[in-house]
This record gives sequence, structure tokens and C-alpha cells, in this order.
Amino acid sequence: MEASKDRSTLCGVDEAGLGPLLGPLVVAGVAMSGPRGLCPWEALREAVRRKGGRREDRRIRIADSKRVKSGGRGLAELERTALALLGAVRGEIPETLGHLLSPVLGDRDFEAYPWYRNLSAVPLPRWTDGPSLRLDAHRFARALSASGVSLLAAPIHPVLVGSYNRLIGRLDNKSLALFAATLPVLRACLEVGSRAGKETVIVLDRQGGRSRYAPLLRDAFPGVGLEVLEERSGHSAYRLGQGVELHFAERGEEKAFPTAAASCLAKYVRECLIERLNRFFQDRRPSLRATAGYWTDGRRFLDDLGPELSGRHRSLLVRCR
Repeated sequence: MEASKDRSTLCGVDEAGLGPLLGPLVVAGVAMSGPRGLCPWEALREAVRRKGGRREDRRIRIADSKRVKSGGRGLAELERTALALLGAVRGEIPETLGHLLSPVLGDRDFEAYPWYRNLSAVPLPRWTDGPSLRLDAHRFARALSASGVSLLAAPIHPVLVGSYNRLIGRLDNKSLALFAATLPVLRACLEVGSRAGKETVIVLDRQGGRSRYAPLLRDAFPGVGLEVLEERSGHSAYRLGQGVELHFAERGEEKAFPTAAASCLAKYVRECLIERLNRFFQDRRPSLRATAGYWTDGRRFLDDLGPELSGRHRSLLVRCR
């Protein structure tokens, strides 16, 4: 009992892909349990690093996903991080993209999108070496065990373009749409903390320029006591019910290990789905240049598609905002 009191649950939530014209918005979370006051980056330093390193440094990198993905080896770095995290949570590294996405929250109608069909036939890893990845993931799992840290859950919520456009149609606001997309992941993290029966702290990356989340939280959790601890530019904090603190923090992925981990997981899932989208259209037009889906290049991609972009495809491919 005393040991339980000395532990807490720390969760992080982040998104990838709010801004682009094409491809999904993905929200992910990572929930972990460990000794109270522990700094995971320090405790796991034998298997984890925050900064870039030499090629022979096989520690996985947990940091803002934009930094992890930067550079010539960025996609491989991002993949190693995301799959090692999922391996630690699930007990095995997903072998296909369909396997990775089988327990996702929300959108599961991938077959409605021609470019996302048959994801169970898409092998993982995509950009790194499988045997080396398994060794890296094993080293990470051993470091977790040695430090007393447990990865409890990694909920993933991909919001495909059709669902995203419906959210915008209903809410008429990208910030509100992001909060709505975040809620399933936040609820999953709260459920993990409730099952663990420990103090739970959840750090979410700040959502746009918003500093006041109390009305949204009260609507989302009616009947649950909410106390505003702080609301200012860059950081807003709340106590939700008994034993739960929520922090919406600017650059949250730099402040909290699980938020950085969630950032990498969300980015990786989006990259995998964008790859499928590019592959689908490039199979039909081999000269087509791939896109990351952001607005300027996304428009170029749509122009280059020309007659390949049917009305039905457009409704599933292009965001309304």
C-alpha cells in the first residue's frame, strides 16, 4: 500500500496534422506510471535521449516529433520511437499498419477510403531495419523495468478527412474541432488513471491560442467537480474531480515525457497514412510528386492529379478548412 502511494500516473496528449489541407488529424496519448517525482528522461537515459545523436547511438529519441523527424534519418528515428513505445505498451511491436490501427478510438472506417484499404497488408517497419528495431525496443523495455516505469496505454484517435469535415461543419471552428478530437484520448487517459487508483497528471499541448478551457471541460464532464488552478498565456491548469490535474501547456512536449511520446506517436501514424495516400495516386500516375499535405503543396498535388481526382475522391481527400 505504501509503495502504491509513492507512485503516480502521468499522461500526455498531443496531435499531428491540424493545419494541413490533406490527410488525417491524429491525436494520441501516452499513459505511464512511475515513482512520484521521477524524471523519465533521466531515469531512462540508458535507452532514451532527447537530442539528436550519432548514427551508432541506438537509444530511441523522445522529443517534439518535429525535431525527431527532422534530418535525413528523421522518418526512421520517428518510426523507431513510435514502434518501441507501442511494443512496450502492447507487449509486441505491430507487424502491419492494420495491426497498429486495429484498437484505435473513433474512426475505423478506413475501407471507405480507397488509399487506406487493406492496411493489414502494409508491413511495419516502413523506414527502419526490423531486427535492429527489435533490439532497440528490447533495450527500451529493459530500461523501463529497471527504473520502475510502466507504460500503461497509448490511445490513438485518427480523424479522417470525412469525419474532420463533419466536425468543422458542426462546430464551425478548428480549435473546437481539435478539442472534440482530443476528448476520446483524454477520456482514455482518465480511465487509465482511475483504474490505477493513483494521482493522475495529464499534460496536453496547448490548443492554438486558447487559455480558458474551463467551459469546454465542464461541458465535457458534467457533474464532475472542476477547479481552475491557473489560466494564463502559455499554461492553464485544472483539478478535475478527485486526484486528477489537467495542464494545457505551451510546448507541452518539451515539458513532459509522455506528451513528447504522444507527439511522436501521433506524427508517426499520420506519416504512415500520408504514405498510403501518396502511394495510391502515384500507382496511377508514377510521375506525381508526393506531398506532406500542407496547404501550398497540397494544392499543387491536387492540380497535378487533374482527372484522377474524381468528385468522390475529393470529398474524402480535401479538408473544407
